[in-house]
Amino acid sequence: MVKKLDTTYKSARFGNCTYALILDKRHPKKDRNTFPVAMRYTIGRRSWYNYVAGEFTEEDFSRVCNLSAKAVRSELYEKKLEFDAIFEAQVELTERLGNGLTLDRIKTAITGVDTSKEASFFSVWQDRINFFRTNNNGEQYTTAESYECAMKSFQRILWNRPITGFKIGKEDIEYWSNGMQNGVLDENGKEIGKIREATRGLYLRNCRAVWNECVSLGYLTNQEYPFSNVKKKKLVAIPVGDTRKDRYLNVQQMTELYRVFIEKRYPDTWKKGYAEKAHYSLGLFLAQYLCNGFNMADAGELKYSQFYFNSGRKAFNFKRVKTRHSTEGGVEITIPIIEPLQKVLDEIAAESVLNGFVFPEILNGATHKADKRKRISQENSNVQDRVIKICHDVLHWEIRPSGTWCRHSYGTNLTHAQVEERYISQSMGHATEMSITERYIAQFPLETMFEYNNKLLDLEPKVTEEDVMSMTEQQKTDMLLKLLAKN
Repeated sequence: MVKKLDTTYKSARFGNCTYALILDKRHPKKDRNTFPVAMRYTIGRRSWYNYVAGEFTEEDFSRVCNLSAKAVRSELYEKKLEFDAIFEAQVELTERLGNGLTLDRIKTAITGVDTSKEASFFSVWQDRINFFRTNNNGEQYTTAESYECAMKSFQRILWNRPITGFKIGKEDIEYWSNGMQNGVLDENGKEIGKIREATRGLYLRNCRAVWNECVSLGYLTNQEYPFSNVKKKKLVAIPVGDTRKDRYLNVQQMTELYRVFIEKRYPDTWKKGYAEKAHYSLGLFLAQYLCNGFNMADAGELKYSQFYFNSGRKAFNFKRVKTRHSTEGGVEITIPIIEPLQKVLDEIAAESVLNGFVFPEILNGATHKADKRKRISQENSNVQDRVIKICHDVLHWEIRPSGTWCRHSYGTNLTHAQVEERYISQSMGHATEMSITERYIAQFPLETMFEYNNKLLDLEPKVTEEDVMSMTEQQKTDMLLKLLAKN
C-alpha cells in the first residue's frame, strides 16, 4: 500500500481558532506539481489562508514533515527550522490576541490592514491586492497593480449598476467583459473602458482568482460559476494572449545592432548628448539579449556576486525577480559572459566590486518596491524609444522592438540554432520539475553554456568564392582546420 503523503506540518488550537501549517492543494495549476505553503486559520466553518513559505511538491513537503531532529545533514533541514519558526510565531501572535478571536482580527494583526468592515466581493478583491503588496517583501508589487487596475476597470464600466456585498453574477462579469472589448458610455455620453485584448484577458483572470477566493471563503456558493471557454455553456470566455512569435530580432539583426554599438555608428545630426544616451540604452538592450533574455528588473538587481569572482569573472549567477519567491526560492540561472557580452559590459557596466550592482543607473539607489517599479518602467521606456530611433535612423528598419523582444529573440534564435530545449528552458529560468538534489547540481558545464550562447550573434566574417580563389594554400589549410575544430 502506498503511504499517504503528509500535507499538514503542525496544527494547534487556541480558544475557538484552529490553526495549522499546511500545503494548500485547493487550486492546482496546470503543468505544475507544486503547491503553496500556508498558515490556515479556521473559526467555525470558515477558514483564512496566509501564504508563508514558497511552494513545494507533495513529496518534498511530506519529507520535511517527517524529518527527525537528527537529520541535520538533510538539504531540507533548514526548511524544517523555517517551518518551526513560522509556526511558533503564529502561536505567539494568536495567544497575544487573546480570547474572542475572529478571522478579521487575525488578518488585521498579520497584514496590518483593517478587515473589520463587512465583507464583500470588492473587499475580497482588495485583500488580494494587499496580499500581493505586503508578502514576499513586496516583490509582487506589479501583480498588486494589475489586480488594482482590474478592479478599477470593473467599477468604472459598471458605474450605473454598482455591486454591493456579494450580489454579483454572470451577467455582471459579462457586461464588464463586453465593456472592456467594445467600450461603454459614461454618464456624460463619453466612451470609456475599451482596452487591448491581452489586458482584458489579464483582468478577467484576476477576477476569476477573486471569485475562486470568495468561494473558498464560503461566499458565492449558490451562484453559477461565470467563467468557461466552452462555447455551448454560454459563459464568460477569457481570451488567450498573443503568441508574440513575430516579436523578435533574428541573429543577423541582433548582430547588426551589436556592430552599431561597437562602432558607435550614430548620426552626427542627433542633438548633443543624445548619442551617449542612445549608446547606453542600446548596450542595455544587447545585455538583456545576451544575458539569457532577462528583463529590466533582473538587470537592475544583477550584482557582482561571489559566484562571479569564483568563476574567474566568466559568469553571472542570479534568480529572476519574477519567480524568486516561488518553487523553492526560484531557479538559479547562470549567464556565461561570452566575449560580445564582455565588450558591452566594458562600455556600460559599473566597476566590478563584490556585491555591487552591475547596472546601478537602472535603479539609481531606489530601495522601495514602488520606486524600483517606476525606475524600471522608465528605463524600459528609454531603451525602447532609443533602440527604435537607432533602428530607424541608422539601420533604416521599420520594426519597433521593445525590451521584451530580447527574451523572445534569445529563446527563438537558440531554438533556430538547434540548441537543446532543456538548456534554453533552464537558461531562461522557466519552471521545471526538478528534485531537491537537482537544484544543487549544475546541469550544463560553463563550457557548454559558452558554446550555446555564442550562437546568439554571427560575428564570423563571410568568406566568398572570390576570397577562396585568392587564398594561398596555407590560408586554405588554416581555414579548413578552423572549420574542423568547430565540428
